[in-house]
Amino acid sequence: MRSTSPLCPWCGKPLEAGTFMSRGGNYFLPLDAQKPHAYTQAAMEKRGAILLPPHFFSAPPVKNPAALACRTCEKIIIPYTGKGQVG
Repeated sequence: MRSTSPLCPWCGKPLEAGTFMSRGGNYFLPLDAQKPHAYTQAAMEKRGAILLPPHFFSAPPVKNPAALACRTCEKIIIPYTGKGQVG
């Protein structure tokens, strides 16, 4: 029987589906960018940050995004859309 799980782009093994859980305040910052001095939407955008859901600026109820994990590579993939807005 063929697996319907997506495969890890690094090692090729099946990814484990789950949910990214957090209390907010998660973001990706490019290597050459300085950490924002303030945690505001404008400061994040100025530094080129990608806000990851759930957003610190969101009002309840918070929707946690689906995520895929590879326990072999120890990587988690969190899809996002737009400027960090969950689709």
